[in-house]
Amino acid sequence: MPISKFELYHGVVLSQIIRSPQISLKLLDKNTDIEWSAYEIFVKDITHKVFVKSTSNVRKGRKGIEYSVFTFSKSDILRLRRIESHKNLLICLVCANREICTLEWEDIDAMRLLFETTPTAVIVSWEKNTRLHVKCRGESLNYTVPRNRLKLFNWS
Repeated sequence: MPISKFELYHGVVLSQIIRSPQISLKLLDKNTDIEWSAYEIFVKDITHKVFVKSTSNVRKGRKGIEYSVFTFSKSDILRLRRIESHKNLLICLVCANREICTLEWEDIDAMRLLFETTPTAVIVSWEKNTRLHVKCRGESLNYTVPRNRLKLFNWS
């Protein structure tokens, strides 16, 4: 049976999340017309919502910097608004088989992603042994994210 890129990239995120025995997982998007992308993570009395977006394209920029571009369509933004749970929302951007960029609430809020009315591009770039660099709307937002943020995330 062939493995789809969607299954592969979502599986990477989910396998890192469910390694803790206290975690319970629920799929939010069950409509067969759209790719599933949102999950609820239950830990004790706290519910986190995780939105996963992936791309199989990794590009090479100047000076050997690799990057991936994620376009959030109007429907992606609307879906994010529907599942948004304030400070307990995470967005995991899977850059092919290279990196997982985990954006926490502070990052999502700083990008103003939930307030967009048009498709918006988020660019994740990296060099060997560095943090992940995230850009939204060109240079208007530029910050770094630890590569291992998802593994070290405090779910409680």
